[in-house]
Amino acid sequence: MKRLLALSFSLLLLWAWADRPLWMSRAETITPTDLRAHLEFIASDALEGRDTPSRGLEIAGLYIVSHLQRWGVKPGGENGTYFQPLNFRIDAINTGETRIQVGTRSFEYGVDFVARPVALNASAPLVYVGNGWSNPDKGIDPYAGLDVQGKVLVVQAGYPREVVENFGNESELGWRSPEQNAQEKGALALLRIDPSDMERIDRIERAWSVRRTVETLQPAPTIPVIVGSARLLDALFAGERVSAAELIQRASGGEPAPSFALSSDKRIAVNISVRTQQETAHTVIGIIEGSDPALKREYVSLGAHLDHVGVASRGEGTNRIYNGADDNGSGSVALLEIAEAFATGARPKRSILLLWYAGEEKGLLGSRLFVERPTVPLENIIVNINLDMVGRSKAAGDTNPRNRDLSGPNEVYVIGPNVASPDIGEVMNRVNEQYLRMELNPVYDSLQHPEQLFFRSDHYSFVSKGIPGIFFFSGLHADYHQVTDTVEKIDFEKMARVARTVFGLAWELADAPERPARVNLERLERRR
Repeated sequence: MKRLLALSFSLLLLWAWADRPLWMSRAETITPTDLRAHLEFIASDALEGRDTPSRGLEIAGLYIVSHLQRWGVKPGGENGTYFQPLNFRIDAINTGETRIQVGTRSFEYGVDFVARPVALNASAPLVYVGNGWSNPDKGIDPYAGLDVQGKVLVVQAGYPREVVENFGNESELGWRSPEQNAQEKGALALLRIDPSDMERIDRIERAWSVRRTVETLQPAPTIPVIVGSARLLDALFAGERVSAAELIQRASGGEPAPSFALSSDKRIAVNISVRTQQETAHTVIGIIEGSDPALKREYVSLGAHLDHVGVASRGEGTNRIYNGADDNGSGSVALLEIAEAFATGARPKRSILLLWYAGEEKGLLGSRLFVERPTVPLENIIVNINLDMVGRSKAAGDTNPRNRDLSGPNEVYVIGPNVASPDIGEVMNRVNEQYLRMELNPVYDSLQHPEQLFFRSDHYSFVSKGIPGIFFFSGLHADYHQVTDTVEKIDFEKMARVARTVFGLAWELADAPERPARVNLERLERRR
C-alpha cells in the first residue's frame, strides 16, 4: 500500500511538472547566488562607478560580452561586434582659468559661480528679464523695449505656471525658453538666479563642469549658462532699483519683478575657459535567435542600463565611488541571468534582443541612439522590457522617510501597461498569476504621477517610436545616486523573483501568435 501511495504521489508530481509551461524550469536557473556573484563585480570599486564614458564602464561591458560568448549569444551590435559606440564630444571647464569680475571684485569658479562649459571671454552690460520665458500668442514678452543684443541676461530659475502644468508640451503652447530667446536675440550668456543652487555651488560643480554630447543626438551648446552665489548676485544688484534678495523674494511668490536694464556703467567680465576632447562609450548588444523560421525575424527586446555616475570629485574620507549596486547594477545582472536562461536551453519562437545601454544617466543616450540607429529593423521589435533598479526592498521597521517608496520583498513597481501597453499588461498578469504571484504595484503607471517615471528610463526611447514598453522598478531610496548604493543592501531573493517573472513575460511574448498592439502616440500625447 505504501509503495502504491508513493508511486501515485510521484505520478502526481510528474503530471504537475509536465503541466507547467516550459519556461518555468528555465526561469528557476536564475538564482540569488549567481546574481550576487555578478553584482559583486559590476558594482565593485574596481569599476569606479561605471561613468559614461570611462574605463570602468568599458570593463563592465567586456564582462557582459565574455559571458554572452560563452553561452553562444550572437553579436547584435555594429560591424559584426557586440557593441554600438557612442562617440562623445566632451567639453570641460578649465577651472583655474575661468573667472568672473564685477568692477574691482573677482569671483572664483566652484566657489562663487558655476557655468556650463561653453567658451566665452567678454565684458558686457546686464539686463534682468524675469524668468525669461516669452509667449507671443499670449502677449507675454519680458524683452519688450529692451536691447539685449551683446548683453548678459539675468533670469530667475523656474517656469510660468502654464508651462509647469503642461510640462513637455510647452513648445506646442507657444512658449519660448530663456535659452531660445537668448540665442535668437543675440545675448552673450544667461546668468540664472537659483536659490536652490546658490547656497551649494561647490556641490553642483561636478555636474556643471563637464558636458558630454553624443554628436548624432545633441547639438553642441551655444549659450553659456551661469549660476551665481549670493555673494556674486549681491555685487551685481548693489545700488540697483531692486536687490538680489528682493528679486528672490518676489519670485518665490510666483511673480518675478518687471524686466529692467542694470546701470549702464555696470559690466560683468566673464571668462569661461573650455577644453574639448573626443571619447567613446559602448552599448552592449546580443541576439538569441528564435526557433521559428518565420517569427525569428521579430524580436522581444530586453534592456538595462549598465552605466552609473562615476566618482565624486570631492567628499569626505576615501569612499567617493558611486558603485551603483541598485542603479543599475541590479538590472544589468538580472538581464545577464535572463540571457543565460534563454541561451542555454530550449528557445521560444521569436528572437531575443539583449541591450546593456551606456549613457542612461546622461539622458537615455544609449537607448536613444539605438532607436535612431537600430542594428535590427525597428519595425521588427515587438516590445521593450526594461529593468532599472530592481534590487531593493523596504526592510521591516525602516522609518527613513527617503525609503518610504521602496517596494516590499515580494513587490515590484510596473510602469507602462496602464499608460500605453495594455496588451503587455495582460500577458504579465497571466504569467505572474501562474508562477510567483508577486505584488505588481501600478502606482507609478500613470501620467499624473508627479515623479513622471514613465518618461525617465530607457523603455521610453522605444515607446517614442511606437514600440510597446514596460518598466520594472523597486523604488527610489535614500541611497539613490549616493556612494552608499552598495551590494550589501541588495535583496537577492527578490531580484531573482523579479528576473524570473521578467523571463516568463519575455518568453510568453516571444512565443505568442500575435504581436502586442503598437503604442498610439497621438493618444499618449493627448493624455500627457
